[in-house]
Amino acid sequence: MRSTTTLLAFALAYTTYADTIEGLPDTGLDLSSWTKGTLPPIADVVDSNDMQIAAWNTLSPADYAYYRTAALDEITYQANLFIWEKIRINGFSFTDVSDSNLKTSILGYQFNAPFFIAPAAQAGRASPGAESNLVKAAGAAGILYVPSISSTQSIKTIGSAASSGQVMFHQEYIWSNTTRLQSELDQMEAAGFKAIFLTVDNTGVNGIRDRQLRFSSGGDTGHSATFTIDALNQLRNMTSLPIVPKGVKTAHDVKLCAELGFPAVYISNHGGRVVDGAPTAVEILLDVHKLYPEVFDQIEIYADGGVRRATHILTLLALGVRAVGLGRSPMFANVYGEAGVTKLINILTLELTTTMALLGEGNVDGYRGNTTFINTKQLELNYFGSPQDIDFSSTPTSIPPGSFGGSSNTTSKGLF
Repeated sequence: MRSTTTLLAFALAYTTYADTIEGLPDTGLDLSSWTKGTLPPIADVVDSNDMQIAAWNTLSPADYAYYRTAALDEITYQANLFIWEKIRINGFSFTDVSDSNLKTSILGYQFNAPFFIAPAAQAGRASPGAESNLVKAAGAAGILYVPSISSTQSIKTIGSAASSGQVMFHQEYIWSNTTRLQSELDQMEAAGFKAIFLTVDNTGVNGIRDRQLRFSSGGDTGHSATFTIDALNQLRNMTSLPIVPKGVKTAHDVKLCAELGFPAVYISNHGGRVVDGAPTAVEILLDVHKLYPEVFDQIEIYADGGVRRATHILTLLALGVRAVGLGRSPMFANVYGEAGVTKLINILTLELTTTMALLGEGNVDGYRGNTTFINTKQLELNYFGSPQDIDFSSTPTSIPPGSFGGSSNTTSKGLF
């Protein structure tokens, strides 16, 4: 009897373990038929959080920790995941949503969705196909992929995996070894990459990541500790490719990137892996709205951090972001290879088209910079100490003349 009870208790604990330990939303995923260390059926996966749990179930503890780890007490990692709980989404009725459009321009290149696969290292820990799986899935879906300079595969191999006409950018670090830096930039150009996401938040050292340190040592990885604006200008002369600073964590630096003439800036706290306690992308964007609202008309802005749902993507778009990066999720999905990454893309695409239709705007362009779709007052109260003066009118459009018997200048503000 005791043995049976023990087994039942273990099964129950295992069924809920991933949700409890990782703090992910419980959407009913049943792990009772899964075997630890074995890839579960891909049919069991219905959302991006399921991909993480599947990776936890499948990967070795060391490999899972490599992807999952974050700095110190992982406060920023958790904030990335749960900042969305303090935001409300506004939906509007009486609209035509028969046409759906997700097409998005990034640095002048056209893609099929407003999200992209962001730089993340060592895809080979999840699958032998490594980064090539992500290249192929992104190419088939018509979305952007930006491989990491710390990839399992070489720059040339990743570039060679692209389909005809596929556009990819590449991530780079600011190495203290300028010979290495120049060589890598040259390889990126030769391999056909169209832009550089230059990570600027690793200055001299990596963040201290306890979860990963339990399996391997950390420390200095060759990043430059003397990266000034003068050094940045020198780097810009090392390549003909456009450079997008990635890892910007303050409104001040967003404004600075605009003043320095960059075509875009990438707001990111590095998945909480560098400075614990750093603000989330949402909080930084609120700061930009408060301090430098003109920046949204001067430069393209990308952002990432804890993005797992369509509502997260739409929130960032409404706050002025042009495109949204996915970091850990594609790495987790890669335990299923190309098919897993494709399924992740399909899940988010379906979530987007469904949510957009339910919100009353089927065109993704209608969300960019349109704060009428979100209510961030609770978050503003927590972050600033009081709600801000950002205009959150009650509806995104004017009521057509004569509607509801109103006059030609009757607007939604007057009605609601």
